[in-house]
Amino acid sequence: MRSFKVKDRGHGNGRSGGHANGGHINERRDQERDDGRSKKQTGSTKSSRQKKMDGKGDRPIYPEIALMTADDVLYFGLVHAGFGDKRQKVRHGLLMDRFMCFYGPEPRTVRDMMFDLHSDFPDISFKDLMMTMNWAKRYDPEHVLAGRWGYGEDHIRDVVKDVGRKIQSFKERLIIFDPNLFDDDEINWITVDCVNFTTHEFRQNPSTGWYDHKSNSSGLKYEFALPIRHPHCIWIRGPFEPGKNHDKTVFCGGKEAVPLEKRDRDALYFRLPDGKRGFGDSAYEGIDKITIKRDGQTKEVRRFIDRALNRQETYHWRLEGYDILKQRFRHGKSTANRMELHKMA
Repeated sequence: MRSFKVKDRGHGNGRSGGHANGGHINERRDQERDDGRSKKQTGSTKSSRQKKMDGKGDRPIYPEIALMTADDVLYFGLVHAGFGDKRQKVRHGLLMDRFMCFYGPEPRTVRDMMFDLHSDFPDISFKDLMMTMNWAKRYDPEHVLAGRWGYGEDHIRDVVKDVGRKIQSFKERLIIFDPNLFDDDEINWITVDCVNFTTHEFRQNPSTGWYDHKSNSSGLKYEFALPIRHPHCIWIRGPFEPGKNHDKTVFCGGKEAVPLEKRDRDALYFRLPDGKRGFGDSAYEGIDKITIKRDGQTKEVRRFIDRALNRQETYHWRLEGYDILKQRFRHGKSTANRMELHKMA
């Protein structure tokens, strides 16, 4: 019987079975491509810190909060999201997309907020902060968070509310309506609008006042104001019952039939000095301190009002990028507790 010699298909390394090895190589390349990796992509740049895991390989060892960099926040945040060291050897843009999908802000913003929190609350931990941000961004049920973060449901429930209230404490010094922010010759100071967020029904206090006509369900209303020439929010007021409070009622501190001296003096209407104005949509028609689009205005004026109000809508859209505000809010055992927790969110 004639024998046949099998030709070596190796790559010059003296070993046979090159076709099989090639198959493994192709399989590995496919796996890297599915995970977002490629041969030329080396992943994020390591900072001076050394990324460590404990002996079991399942718990990260963080640097001290005061020493953490934005790269540290990115790396360890992704570790908690399920992307280990090997899966982080991808292009930096993909790492950022994954991080913000789980937590919301980019790592630099989280680092700055973490420093401020640690200054006011030295006992706060990196993991608790990231878990709270993940809860606000994705609004997953406690059972899902328990599997992802390795804590029991009761512990998670307490921690996210505690850290959430600590973040909320910054509002008093960051969101301030300060007349000194504006120049003396500025006439149009702000844009203003209200947003309704959906909630579960308030069954302990049933009322048509909770009805939100925009979603045809239960909800809460908030008022927001942005300075036209400055890049941050300066006013948040609420929550209100959307069925009882029109946008105009919230702004003016009472309904049109209520005399001016008997209205709520904390309303935004009374914060605007005489001679100063804001921009609003058609819901604010008839208010002397609000300018809306009208027939007869020049093209330039109408375009400027449109741009200002579109900027306000963009701010609202970014708020609803957090599922805790986009989804139907389910927390709170009583009416007052639900309103308090939603205000925290």
